[in-house]
Amino acid sequence: MPTQLPKVLVDYAWYQDGKGLIGQCSKVKLPSLKKIMEEYLAGGMAAGIQIDMAAYEPMEAKATLMEPNADALKLFGLGNGEEKPFVFRSALKGKGESVDKFVVKMQARIVELDISEIERKKPAETELTLSVNVLKIEYNGDVLIHIDAEGGIDKRGGKDNRAAINAALGI
Repeated sequence: MPTQLPKVLVDYAWYQDGKGLIGQCSKVKLPSLKKIMEEYLAGGMAAGIQIDMAAYEPMEAKATLMEPNADALKLFGLGNGEEKPFVFRSALKGKGESVDKFVVKMQARIVELDISEIERKKPAETELTLSVNVLKIEYNGDVLIHIDAEGGIDKRGGKDNRAAINAALGI
């Protein structure tokens, strides 16, 4: 079996509310996805099991900007229903000339703003923490994951995992 080396993230761009921050964003932590599970143990069972509760833990993302960006400061503290688009676009390169597109789109609010330490002749890093309501992960244009917390959408790998639930609820 031939060795397959991993693709390397060769570059990325960060967009907030439709504005590209090329050269401004030094680091991004994309949302972790964690299913809500409930432990279940009943009579006759040899061990407890985890039951899928058909929901996710709240999603959060972080981005580090290299200055106290005025547009980010204006987006801090938006209320429920005022989420803005945030997009992480990246290029992954492996063997050969081909480049893969990995894109993460979010509807989110900045819920924490940490301007951190400011020191003369150094970038004034500003860390943004985002509360994510909608998450869409695409790879070369294929939507792999689409979760909309309020809209009741949970699509993974092309399968609508809430179709039967939403039909039962009449939505």
